Amino acid sequence: MTSTSPDGRFLRGQKWEKFSVQEAEADFYVAPDGDDSWSGTLPSPDANKNDGPFATIERAQEAVRLLKQQAYSEKKPPMEKRFIGSPHKYGAGKDILVLIRGGYYSQEKPLQFGPDDGGERVETDLPTGAFEFHKLKDHFVTYAAYPGETPIISGGKKITSWREEKGKWVADVQGMDIKRVLANGKAQTLARAPSEGYFTPPETPESTMEFKFREGDLKQWPNMENNRIIMLLRWHQGVNSIARVDTENNVVHLAKSEPGIVVVPPRYYVENVEALLDAPGEWFVHADTGKLSYIPDEGIDDPNEANIVTPVLSQLLIIKGEPERVVRNLRFYGLAFEATNPGDSAISFAYATNCELVDSEVRGVGNTALELGKGCYFNRILNNTIQGADEGGIRISGDPHPDWVDLIHGNIISHNDVSDCGGISIHVSNTRDTIVSHNEITNTRGRTPLQVGGWSNVEVAIEGGYRVEYNHIHHVQVGSDDSGAITTAGLTTNSTISGNLIHDVSPGFFNENVAFWFDNMSSGWTVVDNIYYNLKQAEMKLCACLLSDNVYRDNFLIETPENEPERIIEGKPEFEASELSIGEAEDNGRATTGQVLKVSAAVTNTGATGIGSVDLYVDGKVVQSKKFPVVHNNTRIITFDVTFHEPGEHRVAIGSTPYKAVNVSGKPVQLLCTELDVSAPAVPAGEKIIVRATVENVGDDKSSDDVHFHMNGKVVDSKPMTLLPGESEKVRFWMKPERGIHRVGIGHTTPVTVEVYPHHPVDITKHELHIHCSGTARPCEFDTDRANHRYTITAGGTDFLHAEDSYGAIYLKGVIKGNFVATLKVVQFGENVNPWHRAGIFIRNDIAKSHEIERGSLGSVLMYATPKLTGIQWDAFGDGCMHQCGERSMHETEHPFPVWLKLVRHGNTFTGYTSYDGVKWGHPKLTSPIPGLADAMDIGLAAGTIDQIPALVVLEDFTLEVEDGG
Repeated sequence: MTSTSPDGRFLRGQKWEKFSVQEAEADFYVAPDGDDSWSGTLPSPDANKNDGPFATIERAQEAVRLLKQQAYSEKKPPMEKRFIGSPHKYGAGKDILVLIRGGYYSQEKPLQFGPDDGGERVETDLPTGAFEFHKLKDHFVTYAAYPGETPIISGGKKITSWREEKGKWVADVQGMDIKRVLANGKAQTLARAPSEGYFTPPETPESTMEFKFREGDLKQWPNMENNRIIMLLRWHQGVNSIARVDTENNVVHLAKSEPGIVVVPPRYYVENVEALLDAPGEWFVHADTGKLSYIPDEGIDDPNEANIVTPVLSQLLIIKGEPERVVRNLRFYGLAFEATNPGDSAISFAYATNCELVDSEVRGVGNTALELGKGCYFNRILNNTIQGADEGGIRISGDPHPDWVDLIHGNIISHNDVSDCGGISIHVSNTRDTIVSHNEITNTRGRTPLQVGGWSNVEVAIEGGYRVEYNHIHHVQVGSDDSGAITTAGLTTNSTISGNLIHDVSPGFFNENVAFWFDNMSSGWTVVDNIYYNLKQAEMKLCACLLSDNVYRDNFLIETPENEPERIIEGKPEFEASELSIGEAEDNGRATTGQVLKVSAAVTNTGATGIGSVDLYVDGKVVQSKKFPVVHNNTRIITFDVTFHEPGEHRVAIGSTPYKAVNVSGKPVQLLCTELDVSAPAVPAGEKIIVRATVENVGDDKSSDDVHFHMNGKVVDSKPMTLLPGESEKVRFWMKPERGIHRVGIGHTTPVTVEVYPHHPVDITKHELHIHCSGTARPCEFDTDRANHRYTITAGGTDFLHAEDSYGAIYLKGVIKGNFVATLKVVQFGENVNPWHRAGIFIRNDIAKSHEIERGSLGSVLMYATPKLTGIQWDAFGDGCMHQCGERSMHETEHPFPVWLKLVRHGNTFTGYTSYDGVKWGHPKLTSPIPGLADAMDIGLAAGTIDQIPALVVLEDFTLEVEDGG
């Protein structure tokens, strides 16, 4: 159970008080060894308590119904006293409590609760009666654990009479349909190889019916007739079986076609073979003898002393009303649920309102743990532990265009601990005004930890009013691909995702895993004030949607904190600032007008993890404020750029720090230059550099003056500017500097370094041309006409992006040893080529090492053209394939070819250009810094498609100039 309780929290603006079981008097009791001979006559609470509790929860249900009927008939309220949503026409209501003693309740069928089993909402003595709806009195029926005890409601049948045979434990299970086995609430593993992780083939499969395996991974084991082979493939899991294992040629033959294995090489394991039973926690059923063999999990010495069960149900608890007659005011507190098979959700609500599941646990279920379906509103799922749910943790989902009685709205999922779940840990779609807050999601086995929104909602739909806030999502997405820790989909309105902490996101093997993902058709989402750290790949990505249709701002990627965060994030930080530093003026307390000082302080958060506002004070006034994220019990350094435009003594402080004095000399400055930026840190001789800055009038009057561009300490250009007070404007200079190292700046900005390097052409005809066809691009064909500088590549492929890495290439080996400029003319594509067939200039540490069975070579950059556009993509994360796509530009005309491409390296970044005449180059396309570039790299021409249909591209005039000495 989670340690933080939402007692007394404000949920959706109303304070919710947790029901206190300890302080309430029970009406009925249930115990595993209770009386199962009840005749149907209503016992008194004392008789039920003292003379023997009910043996089953179903018996208690019957007693609750009788007690309600008795209470209503005795009270005989006046005619004007009506129930709202009650199965009884008149009545005054009664709270009913059923306490369930600790023990194991093995269910032969699911517990079912209908409209007659819930509580009531009745009128008060207010004169307007039912019209004062928000003042109505609620009475609850509560099923709760006896204080200090844990009732376990199980869908499992106990497996007994274990004995040791040949180093394993064996039990007779003849006649039982064994799909899953649990030991003490934890799912055990069907015998498999490898016992953990996956096998990988040594090469990319070329057939959908077979593939190579590594020496020693697979064998033609005895009794394989019921085997299964589970394969992780692109966006899905393949479930197949092995028809035959050819150990002479190391080829495994599948029982049926598996198309996904030729898209990406599979990661796989084999299960349900007796010979694979070799690790603690594994089990196997001998179909011929009806025996279950088991190697006890860690901590279990004798299975006879453990609670080992096999599920016989898929559902444990069903709360289901009717469209016009809901289940109301029904609560479940402190219960444990375990052991189900795949199928409908272990716990399900439909047509239910104001119901609660609190302080409970759902574990070891083979399906989704909990689902709220049609007609559910104002229900609360609070402070529960959900662990080991194979198909998902919590799901709330309806129709995008429901009838009013089917509308799902106003439900709350808060302060839950969801871990070790397959599927989606928390999934909400097609609902209104749902709160998902203060949950911890960790150790996921499925693709997505938290997803909100429905893909089908591309126009008007019910979706909206989400508040996804203060969730702690960490150590997630192991084994998943193309995923976001939080993922949105579809159209929404008035939905905010904020205050969440996301960290330790595992990288994807095929596609990148990110902290936040705007997935298909996402529109109308506001994503602000979230904190990320320890991400292996990108912070955010989009798929089939536009960032301009959403709001994404003030989200912070920070360094890994020294101290771990708290598990439940309340989102109320408390900051203390100390150790003020005034940068270059720290030693002597002096600065000049226009000089940029880096003023910093240490900010310690003694409250909850979150984002707070930190103020910079100058001469007693707040002059800047920054949102600043700090994890609980950690300290981070905040820095402000401070520029004084008036001479004299000035006093500076950050937050609560004591002031420090700075003596500023020089002339007053009215036009202040900031945000210096250069087009590239290194350029080839003869290419222009562009230097930009922001100019702001910081004075009180209109100002006109020259803004100077200086290089190596000398003014080399100026531009006149006139600005009103508070007005700002961008200024830009460009020039072609001589070879060498230069320091450039604008106005009072701190100069930056630009390298201009000499270069020389490479005679491509004197170098050997190599070819490579990646496994997923086969078959490839290449033709080289050196005399006419003409090249053709025919290649297939599943995508020249991500881990598909499908391409054919003609390239030079190891010729790049520094900066370079390469150009290429794309003459034409073949007929009916896919619009996403990419072709262009390709550089990589080792072009022959594409991303297939193992991660590919680092350092990939592709400046490409397709039949529709041009763009640039690169390996931003150092994981052996290109996930990052930069700016794309549609062609200027419908038939633009030929198209010229240019790729320029400057240190560890690259710039691509497009031209439609080979002379005038368009807007630059920039990469981020690329990790892992080798001292000697390959460069060449490459092409690949996405539809597995080989297609032709014609290329000409490949030129290369490299840095002198390279």
